[in-house]
Amino acid sequence: MKPLLLHGPAKVASRKKLIDLKQKFDPNNVVVYEEGTDLSTIKTGLSAQSLFEDQQLVILENPPTEFANYTLHSTPYTLILWFDREVDPKKWPGFEALLFPEGREVSVFPFLDLLAAGDQKAFVELEKLKLAGFDIHYCLTMVFYLLRNLAVTPKNAPQFVKDKLQRQRKNFPMEKIASLYKEVLEIDFKIKSGKLEKPQAEFLLVNKFLSLE
Repeated sequence: MKPLLLHGPAKVASRKKLIDLKQKFDPNNVVVYEEGTDLSTIKTGLSAQSLFEDQQLVILENPPTEFANYTLHSTPYTLILWFDREVDPKKWPGFEALLFPEGREVSVFPFLDLLAAGDQKAFVELEKLKLAGFDIHYCLTMVFYLLRNLAVTPKNAPQFVKDKLQRQRKNFPMEKIASLYKEVLEIDFKIKSGKLEKPQAEFLLVNKFLSLE
């Protein structure tokens, strides 16, 4: 697969595309370098990836600008760059650029907010996401994102996000976050192993948050 550049302010749509691409690979062969990873760590990791014979997928989220000077396009692995903003594709030669412009897209964040509030309207919001083409795998990924943020507030989060997480965290002691993370992992595993149908998984996922004590 040709190296890809996913960029643009429509983060929900670009994240969905990224998840769809990840599912084409064995999870054990997917490596993600999150935003903030320094250039030397990325370069060392990419050198190590070239030692594997199996098809690898390497994802760089908001990589440092300097990385463009070190990109090797003839690689044994598939490389995807993901940006949460629009960038100049000319600065990333050799990549197939997919732009996700800002538009009237369905957002997952109202669903996450309703989960955090233990509100039954989360079922309705989940149906909206499904009608917009988002499946349970995407929802699970974003629930993991919610739980990680409840555990540790991202340093670069806007102030209104920090304030919201502070309010939500009152209902989520660390032991409950850890328990939910484990339970959501179990749902994810059961779907992938065929032990749980998607409709059942959707109900269980929402119900875990509605039954918060």
